[in-house]
Amino acid sequence: MHISITYTDLEGACVAVLRPASALDWSSYHDLLAHAWAAQAAGAHDLIVDLSDVERVGSADMAGLYTVARLAQGTQLDAESGWAALRALVEGHPPLRPLAVVHPHSPVRQALASAPFSNILAIHADLDTALAALAEEIETYYRQEETLPCIPS
Repeated sequence: MHISITYTDLEGACVAVLRPASALDWSSYHDLLAHAWAAQAAGAHDLIVDLSDVERVGSADMAGLYTVARLAQGTQLDAESGWAALRALVEGHPPLRPLAVVHPHSPVRQALASAPFSNILAIHADLDTALAALAEEIETYYRQEETLPCIPS
């Protein structure tokens, strides 16, 4: 599976957009997490997952998306913690704020919108909408944090 990462500066915060291609399933679970970790290590303050090139999702990548949501909040997790975190989600412990997911195709959108995943994901029609929502969050909650320069894409 190919996953591209692009970076953008948003209100002084570096945002990484992860864009996987093909299917999100067990074989791509660790790739998604590795790219999310790499983006954070490179200085990304926030993460967005663009699913416009994904035709289907499996249960493993639902756990992966949950783990990416936790990483986006600065929680340090290992690759296997996605499953434990997913059990916690089912038990009513969602992440502090949802992970922005953009442009999922209809079958993917249906899978992501079902409980308990609807609590961990903010599904947006396009990247501009997700960036606008994230800019509002950054303005409201994160303005006092020190910002670092964003890595060019």
